[in-house]
Amino acid sequence: MRRRGSQDFLGEPHDPFFRAQMAKSRIGFTLVELIVVVVVIGILAAIVIAKFTNAKESAYIASMKTDLRNLAVYEQSYATDNGAYFSGDGLAEGFTPSSGVTVTATASAGAPPSWRAVAVHARTSQTCSIGTNGSSASLDITCP
Repeated sequence: MRRRGSQDFLGEPHDPFFRAQMAKSRIGFTLVELIVVVVVIGILAAIVIAKFTNAKESAYIASMKTDLRNLAVYEQSYATDNGAYFSGDGLAEGFTPSSGVTVTATASAGAPPSWRAVAVHARTSQTCSIGTNGSSASLDITCP
């Protein structure tokens, strides 16, 4: 059967009817479509992983800051009871830092007495510090 100059029923590749039939018979995705989907998923995964890493780092720093605040209260209480600040990790004096955090205090017996402490978390390279200079009652936590 001939249609509009075609050689057979389905027609030639340039015939619009032939193209419509081929489009209907195609099943599945092309390689380009699959690659585009994989790339988009990869980009989204990279964004999520970066955000998650930043959130973990912020949590480690928050843990160190909390321990330094607790140590400051403990240092003041210890100084009121004993007349001097303590040096070291505070474990012998009853101070217990959070899991993974190491806090080291250094007391100075000069006039006026002062102390300084540094906190380090096992899972980050960041360090935080706090301290007094004896004449100032303000305690500022610094984390670079």
